[in-house]
Amino acid sequence: MVKVDLITGFLGAGKTTFIRRYADYFMRKGQRINIIENEFGGVNVDAVMLKDEDCDISQIAGGCMCCTAKIAFQNMLLDAAASGYDRILVEPSGIYDVDEFFETMLTEPVKDCCEIGSILTIADARFDEKLSSEAQYIMFSQLLCTGMVIMSKTRSTDAALQDETISKWNQMIREHGSSRVFGGDVCRKDWEEFTDGDFEAFASCGCQILEHEREFMQHGRVFTARVMANLCENAKDLEVRLRSLLSDPKYGTVLRVKGHIADTAGNWYEINCSLDGFYIKPVSMKKGLFLVIGQDLNEKAVMEAFIPRQKK
Repeated sequence: MVKVDLITGFLGAGKTTFIRRYADYFMRKGQRINIIENEFGGVNVDAVMLKDEDCDISQIAGGCMCCTAKIAFQNMLLDAAASGYDRILVEPSGIYDVDEFFETMLTEPVKDCCEIGSILTIADARFDEKLSSEAQYIMFSQLLCTGMVIMSKTRSTDAALQDETISKWNQMIREHGSSRVFGGDVCRKDWEEFTDGDFEAFASCGCQILEHEREFMQHGRVFTARVMANLCENAKDLEVRLRSLLSDPKYGTVLRVKGHIADTAGNWYEINCSLDGFYIKPVSMKKGLFLVIGQDLNEKAVMEAFIPRQKK
């Protein structure tokens, strides 16, 4: 039986960054790893960001694997199990409903060859109270059954703010009718200080299966992903455009911007931005796309936020 770990967390929490470190731990132990990457948009930019890792990556793009891509996910699990991998690491989209993971793992063909290893939830050290009720339900589902919460961005926050965030998680969980309380089962350690002992604890923490009242939503109607190939003028101009996109209500509620974008001189940048994080890095890419994910997006305004490519 191959163990399957789910690394979940809301948009921008840091799942891909964590998986880089987690996969490296298993590979240093000599294990064969398969990463299943799911992107809500039509292109899987996280798989591109993981391309330098020395492991196999399977991609599901164009839908969330808890609804429209559920069968594709099941088939990937079966294929990976038959291929002799030691561990399967699953990174779903940031709007993944974890209840669907249990349903997939307990289906007749999958449960005969795969078993749940650990469910790890990556959660931002800052709680964004502006999130919609739908987004908060997704966060609730990701927190409720986790084996361990791994708090991200702790280096830029103090213990008091982290305590406040955990208190807000517990309040959100109570409001959804569950009695689970987080405290000592939250890893607040600086990610730069993770040891093999930490990764072993993550790999063996398992999960919890707790009863709760479920909400069902069609993700494609609640959340929107826009694939973009537009340009910027330069790095400084790019930062101005991204900050405006994330803060100006004329675009709708933009939750995430990630991928690769070129400037008008042909320079490329990797971008990875959320409501609480901002990352721009020059890269040697020669082609690429980026995604804008949010709710109630004004897609025309989003497109006009960047420079259009000239038609050939």
